[in-house]
Amino acid sequence: MLSTFASLVAESNELPVPPAMYGLFALLVFAMMLGVLFAFRRAATKLPAEHNTVAHDEHGPDAEDQH
Repeated sequence: MLSTFASLVAESNELPVPPAMYGLFALLVFAMMLGVLFAFRRAATKLPAEHNTVAHDEHGPDAEDQH
């Protein structure tokens, strides 16, 4: 009886997909997170403030073109 139970436990310990697929899935998730991060790059500088390059309140002769 104990050997039957041990054989049932040993058989149910298989992975549903090959181990390489877990690595590929992880790479896919990290690539998607990188895409989201890349989509929001320089988002803070799109809000006009005096310390960033988007706010062009002064258009004097020494103001540089930041575009």
